[in-house]
Amino acid sequence: MALTNMQSFAAGLLCFSLSQPVWADSVAELKQALNKLNGSEPITGVLDVSFSESRGEGQDKKLKTGAIQSTLSESIEGLDIRYSKYVLNRIAEENRLKMTDEEADTPVLNGAEILSASSLIPLFSSAQTILDLIEQGEFVGETSTDYLNQSVRVLDFKLPLESFIDDKKIRGYVSKFNGSYKVLINEKGVPIETRMSYSGKGSAYIFFTMTAESEITSQFEIDGTRLVRVNREVESSSSSTFNDRTYSGKWQLALQ
Repeated sequence: MALTNMQSFAAGLLCFSLSQPVWADSVAELKQALNKLNGSEPITGVLDVSFSESRGEGQDKKLKTGAIQSTLSESIEGLDIRYSKYVLNRIAEENRLKMTDEEADTPVLNGAEILSASSLIPLFSSAQTILDLIEQGEFVGETSTDYLNQSVRVLDFKLPLESFIDDKKIRGYVSKFNGSYKVLINEKGVPIETRMSYSGKGSAYIFFTMTAESEITSQFEIDGTRLVRVNREVESSSSSTFNDRTYSGKWQLALQ
């Protein structure tokens, strides 16, 4: 019996030791691919952004939408964002509408308000964004799955609260949190999709509590030596002492 147990234990150790390098190799392969896809050659694309957000319930429920199109260009000189004359006219019209009806839904204006350098840079610099996240995270393991008629590897990372909330004071209100980041890579170690999610609970003082969860799915394409995020979908919801919130958003980039 003792010999049998020792043989089983040894076999288990062998399997563990054989599997570990495979996981390590996949992460190293991912990092190597990302470092090669951190290029800086000029790039241009048309970005369509849309979202829908609701707050409250019943008669108190308020809906906010966003929809805007812009043309983005990045080169060694920097990042440029350009709006068509039609979009600029719509922004001006909705600004005037807000002056007479502050409750009016202004989708083009709302869309323009979320387009900033910090939100646009990850589109054209996706490799660095992914590198930063996996460096923050803890590698959990690897699985295989079928994706668009091809076999891909799924690298699973556990992300800390800091990956989602950069305000230290707000992090102090969070009592429970779980963050996940899955990177789907092809046979060359190149990311084709990422799946980022979190769920958490928190409270402030005695009278305020909140629960929240979110899922963010992104797809990527290679353009020259750049890894480019061409699609991003966000689904999130939260519930607090004062109101409930749901959010659905989509970013689509067409390279030119």
